[in-house]
Amino acid sequence: MTMENVLRRLIDGGGSARAASVGRGGAQGNALGGALARAAQETIGLPVVPRMARIDRLDREALIGEIDPAALLVGIGPPGRVTGLAAIEPQLRCAVVETQTLGAPRAAPAQAGEITGTEAAMMAPLLQGLLIRLAQLDDGPQQAALAPGPRLGDARAAGLILPEGGFAVHRFSMEIRPGSGREGALMLALALPPAVPQAPEAAVWKMALRETVLQAPADLTAILHRMRLPAHEVEAFEPGQRLMLPGVSLSAIDLEDGGGRAVAKVRLGQFAGLRAVRLAQPEAASDALAEGVREIPARPARRGD
Repeated sequence: MTMENVLRRLIDGGGSARAASVGRGGAQGNALGGALARAAQETIGLPVVPRMARIDRLDREALIGEIDPAALLVGIGPPGRVTGLAAIEPQLRCAVVETQTLGAPRAAPAQAGEITGTEAAMMAPLLQGLLIRLAQLDDGPQQAALAPGPRLGDARAAGLILPEGGFAVHRFSMEIRPGSGREGALMLALALPPAVPQAPEAAVWKMALRETVLQAPADLTAILHRMRLPAHEVEAFEPGQRLMLPGVSLSAIDLEDGGGRAVAKVRLGQFAGLRAVRLAQPEAASDALAEGVREIPARPARRGD
């Protein structure tokens, strides 16, 4: 049966309970099953018809407890790391080996022998193809950066190497070589990204308030000088008249907010041809500098000075 016929059975159903059961996971189940069927056919030429495909969320302890002792375990993760695993039950494991050595899987169930490292290596193309196609579905973790890794001895060894946290557990059951009645299963567990801690509601409100306040306009006024004059002198002001500002220093001008509160000391100057002010050194620092200058001992006078 060609891959086109396999996919047609998945889509049309043909009234068979086997094809319809893929839909138990809804659209997601159909997409997952299709990804598995394409990966098996296009990577190693293994024809399968998915019967069930779904994703569960499990923690590490629950995941380890569900591993079949007879399954071949292959580590999954980015280069140099193991963050997940694939558990391949015996019939699928044998079918993968048969396809790559005999050209096609047997119709009858095989007698599974002892698991070997060669079998783990022969699973790599199928697993890599499945990871790529799952990444194309944009569902769950970023599988595109993952790849099959080393064989894991057993569930205990897997529990020691897998990270803590949650896992997206992809479960697949399938018919190997459609029409044969030979059943296989695969479990693919991929680590979920760590959950981003949610800020408390009060903190969110406080942050939003702060951002709103900081976006509000602020009026600042540079005060050159303040003085009191009799009313009759103010009434006598004329255009062009000059006022004396005794004691005014252009290097110590007060910068005030809209409520008249002093914000900083500034120095009057120019920038790009326009009047501007520059923040002056804080008074505390200036006082400390002056104090330091006073503490420098005078150099003793010498003859000839």
